[in-house]
Amino acid sequence: MNLPLEGIRILDPSQVWAGPTCTKILGDLGADIIKVESARRMDIARGDAHNPQIDQGMYLDNEPTDKPWDRTGRYLDRNRSKRNICLDLTHERGVDAFKRLAMNSDVVIENYRQGVMARFGLSYEDLREIKPDIIMVTLGSQGATGPEVAYGSFGVTLEQTAGVASITGYLGGDPSTSGVLFPDPLVAVASVGIVLSAIRQHRETGEGVYIDFSQREMTSSILGDMVMDYTMNNNIQVPIGNRHRTFAPQGIYPCLGDDKWISISVENNDDWKALAQCMDNSVLENDSRFTDTEGRHEHHDEIDQHIAQWTSQKDAFIAMEILQLANVPAGVVNSGEQLVHDPQLVSSGFWEYSGRGPSDSRPYLSRPFQFSKTPGATQLPAPLLGEHTEEVLREVAGMSDEEITELATLGVTANDPLSFK
Repeated sequence: MNLPLEGIRILDPSQVWAGPTCTKILGDLGADIIKVESARRMDIARGDAHNPQIDQGMYLDNEPTDKPWDRTGRYLDRNRSKRNICLDLTHERGVDAFKRLAMNSDVVIENYRQGVMARFGLSYEDLREIKPDIIMVTLGSQGATGPEVAYGSFGVTLEQTAGVASITGYLGGDPSTSGVLFPDPLVAVASVGIVLSAIRQHRETGEGVYIDFSQREMTSSILGDMVMDYTMNNNIQVPIGNRHRTFAPQGIYPCLGDDKWISISVENNDDWKALAQCMDNSVLENDSRFTDTEGRHEHHDEIDQHIAQWTSQKDAFIAMEILQLANVPAGVVNSGEQLVHDPQLVSSGFWEYSGRGPSDSRPYLSRPFQFSKTPGATQLPAPLLGEHTEEVLREVAGMSDEEITELATLGVTANDPLSFK
């Protein structure tokens, strides 16, 4: 089956989460993704080379082996459908090799701190001199301009500066992270669409483009209601836990069994009546204090007790089915184990099996969307460090065997991180 991005080549020096996840999806859609790492500083999702025991992402089969950097779960999840080249960009010969690769590529995606690529001599302006129609996407922390342009970040800090943490947590409590640190996956999926748009523009016009994608601005952009509440009403929203500013009741309620829960959200009076009927609770249904949303907000604690008494006697999945059949929004709180076996995700083909051999095959996350004619799929398992260096230098950069050997002798290319030597 032809894939939508066949014939597109993307150089991917990005690291950690947002960039690698974006290119993983693009690779699933058929693009030739060349992940560029360095023996001096490999992708930190591979783990801490000095301490293989550090939790940088669950080792495959809980076995670090003698090359733990090739076995961390976070790296394996985010880097399938790619080839890997290990190239030292602090060396002039490494920069030259990158440029030769760029001459035969369509897109470069990076998420370094602002200015790093320029210091390598690999800015958009530098690359455009050798490839005028290159597309370059920078998934930067703060963006390419402004007083904080040189700042770096991870998801945990972006949730704070973007404003998310100010409304995440419980009423009266301290600011809290989401636990998922969702700026990274949010930026990753959104940037897939940005790259596809740039590729389409290139096909129509023959022109390249530089895209400045601010991770902080992407994260702040989902907080429109919080910002408008301030600009329109001078009101500063605060954390309210599992409750909602308009829906009531809303919360997470205990179910039958150990650590089993269900989420229920009542938007309007019809939802409320349906919930009360599902619970067979005529008191709630007929109590005049609960007939409108304002009253339900006022007596939320009392209502929560009634709901918890009902849910605690029900299996979470049975309770969800009862409520959903009555059009009451409800969902079980799934664990990682439950997600892998979830009937909805299994039936939709969300899980894809991948590995370096039959004994290594296991389910991985696929994509949150499907194309009807070209759905995409895992093209390659996550590559070993430097696994395709010679192949890529020969095939894409057009280097001779002598040049490739010389780069290895100079230490520009490698197959193991320097910190293990």
